Amino acid sequence: MNTRSNILLAAALLAVVPAAGGAQQTAASEEALARFVETVEVARAELIAVRRDLHRNPEISGQEVRTAGIIADRLRAAGFDVSTGIGGHGVVGVLHGAAEGPMLAFRADMDAVRSTAPDPVDFASEIAGVRHICGHDIHTTIGLALAEGFAAVRDQLAGSVMLIFQPAEESASGARAMLADGVFSDRTPDAVLALHTAPLPVGQVAIARETQMPGRDAVRVDVGGTGDLESAAQSARQLLMSVATMTGQDAFTPTADDFVLAQGVRASEDTNGGWRAIATLTTSSRETSRAAQRRIENGLRDLGREGIEFTLDYQERWIAGVTNTPALVDAANVSARAVLGENAVIPMESMTPAFSEDFGSFQDEVPGAMYFLGVSNAERGWVGMPHTPDYVADEEAIFVGARTMAAVFLDFFALGLPAP
Repeated sequence: MNTRSNILLAAALLAVVPAAGGAQQTAASEEALARFVETVEVARAELIAVRRDLHRNPEISGQEVRTAGIIADRLRAAGFDVSTGIGGHGVVGVLHGAAEGPMLAFRADMDAVRSTAPDPVDFASEIAGVRHICGHDIHTTIGLALAEGFAAVRDQLAGSVMLIFQPAEESASGARAMLADGVFSDRTPDAVLALHTAPLPVGQVAIARETQMPGRDAVRVDVGGTGDLESAAQSARQLLMSVATMTGQDAFTPTADDFVLAQGVRASEDTNGGWRAIATLTTSSRETSRAAQRRIENGLRDLGREGIEFTLDYQERWIAGVTNTPALVDAANVSARAVLGENAVIPMESMTPAFSEDFGSFQDEVPGAMYFLGVSNAERGWVGMPHTPDYVADEEAIFVGARTMAAVFLDFFALGLPAP
């Protein structure tokens, strides 16, 4: 999860609507789920040990060599067909069931982030200045738990399981790199799901029916010519700031309205003697992005100065965000409530603009849904707020997440995917 303003997620998770009812699973999926859970529970201590090993040995974006090796070895041991080196250090495991059916994918990101704050757990990071404070070690371990559990019920699977272990989420480049490297070249999954740790109580999940994390656009205005380049670049910087419809303070309140939030706006001299103005724009929709781009284009024309040339580079959805498929969410929530409880699945009504994620790059290719996974434990003083110095995740969330995803997968295999 790419963010600097972490308090926003807590605010967003308060924006909920009442939960709808849901039916129980089929008898076939209930039997398979029982076997899945039994297998994962037998492996509980081993999975926790793996998670702690990953936590002790975090690797930043693009350097996930050790992590990828551990994943590939465990997937092969579970009987998965394994591909490595996809889009960097990405790993993909595929397990074909006993009968033909849809292919469902689960994505787990692997990378850690830079942090010099003390690690408040007994199995603290042993890599100076790098920590898992976004929960990707939890996500990865859930993916490995799914591998163990689905391998045990392979004979009951009417379809195939694809586990995608993605590098470089924190640099917002891993999903695009895996897609460019042909992660779906052999077969495109029919749906892709994911989990992301969040400061909900362990045992709860939350999800939005559509936009859950807005995308981010990267904007650069190059300034060249023979005039006062610095002054022109400062004017371009002001233009980028003026496009915003919300301020950082406004972003603490969830909103369902169209918005543009400008972040990292600055002007600077480049290495070739020219100047540039840059910004990251967090936007509520593609339409809002395109409107912002038009405003900037028109504004640059209005800034026309003798001897000055403005060149706009506007990268829409530089970070794709998360836009869920409503029908997929509705069906998945039935399965999630069946295993977690009626009130444990929280429908989100809106999401603050400062958070983003590159999972949406996969959702651009296939229907998808991401759940926020509760990892906080108030009794033990653990608050799973991503990217904060005292981030701690309750490891019970590994088993909550695995059980939830297994229920969704098994029901989709038994009942079929919902029509989009």
